[in-house]
Amino acid sequence: MSYAIEVSRVVVSYRTDIGADGGAWMDGECRIIERPLTTHETFDEGDAELWANDLIAWAVDKVDETGVIEPSTYPLGDAVPEHGWLSGRYEDPYEGDSKVTETSVRLVGDWSPRQRAEVFRTVSRL
Repeated sequence: MSYAIEVSRVVVSYRTDIGADGGAWMDGECRIIERPLTTHETFDEGDAELWANDLIAWAVDKVDETGVIEPSTYPLGDAVPEHGWLSGRYEDPYEGDSKVTETSVRLVGDWSPRQRAEVFRTVSRL
């Protein structure tokens, strides 16, 4: 069985380039300032040993590290389909909406809809 966590990140700006008009707000549009990056973390034997074979605890710990808390569906039921995700954003404390890291996380592989729902509820504290 394969249990993985897919983490996608992109750094964007909600302001125009400073040279254009002093960094005016883009009215909901954004520009990418760092290339998108997607990584996968797969539950393996080492993880099983460290988390006492508790797949849910492993996923919660790994997803918590990403800072995502917003589920793609609300309210969260007893099941979350594979296309469901969690998202979050981090504004640079010095640059504000001129440098925002947007992150989304999906549980891919052999996760059951119930397992996804349990991880989503725990991470989003719903």
